[in-house]
Amino acid sequence: MESIILRKQDWGEADELVVFLTRDLGRLTGVAKNAKKSRVRFGGHLEPLALVDLSLRSRKRDDLVWIDEAQAMNGFLGIRADLSRVAKASYFSELGLIFLPEGHPEPAVFDFLIGFLESLQKADPGSLLFMLDEIQFLALLGYAPRFDVCPACGKPVDRGEDALFSGIHGGACHRGCLNDSEDRSLPLSPDTLAIIRKGLTVERGVVARLRLNSKGLQEMRQALSAFVRSLRGAEIKSLFFLEEMRLW
Repeated sequence: MESIILRKQDWGEADELVVFLTRDLGRLTGVAKNAKKSRVRFGGHLEPLALVDLSLRSRKRDDLVWIDEAQAMNGFLGIRADLSRVAKASYFSELGLIFLPEGHPEPAVFDFLIGFLESLQKADPGSLLFMLDEIQFLALLGYAPRFDVCPACGKPVDRGEDALFSGIHGGACHRGCLNDSEDRSLPLSPDTLAIIRKGLTVERGVVARLRLNSKGLQEMRQALSAFVRSLRGAEIKSLFFLEEMRLW
C-alpha cells in the first residue's frame, strides 16, 4: 500500500514502530518486525518523509498493524540534501501526526502532502509560498484560520482595514472585537491580509509572483505560529526549529 512515512522509532531490540499515512486508510501505526536486521524485507526504506509501498496485515491484539515488507517508491533525496527543505517537510509531517486522527481516510490530505513533497523536491519555496501552503494544509486537516471574516463577530474584514490575529478565535479579528484580556500583539496590516487572500484564491503559478515585504512576512509567521500552538496547546518541535533557524 502506497504510504508516506511520518515517524519511525525503535520498538524493542529488533523491531521498529512506524507511523505512516495512506490514501485509503488514513494514518496508521505499524510494527515492522526485525526491521533493524532484515535488509531483504525493509532495506532501510522506512525513513521519515519517504513514499513507500508497504505490505500490511492486521494484528489481533491491538489497533496496530504488521508491516511485513517495504519497497521504496520515492525517497525525496533532493529534500534530504537541504536543511531548509528537511525542516519544512518535517513540520508538515508533524502537523499530520498531531492533527490527523488514527484510521480515518483523508485522501485530500494524502494527495496534498505528496504534491507538497514533490514540489519541495524540485525547489525550496519562498517564505510566502510556504506559509500559503501551510494555511491550505491546515484547512485540509480541518483547522483553517480565517483571514476574510472576523471569527469573533462573523463580519467581513474589509479591504484596506487592518486586523489583529487571535490564536484563540482562529483568525484575523476587528480591533474592537477583542477585549483587553486577549492577546492584541499580532497585528496584520491591510497589505498582508490582501496578499494572503489573493494567494489562497489564485493558481500556484500566480502565487509564485506575489511579493510581501519582510514586515508582512513576519506578521504572517507570527500569526500562523500562534494559531498552530493554540490548537496544539503545547510546543511543536519542528516549528520551533524552523523559527529558531529562520528557515521559513
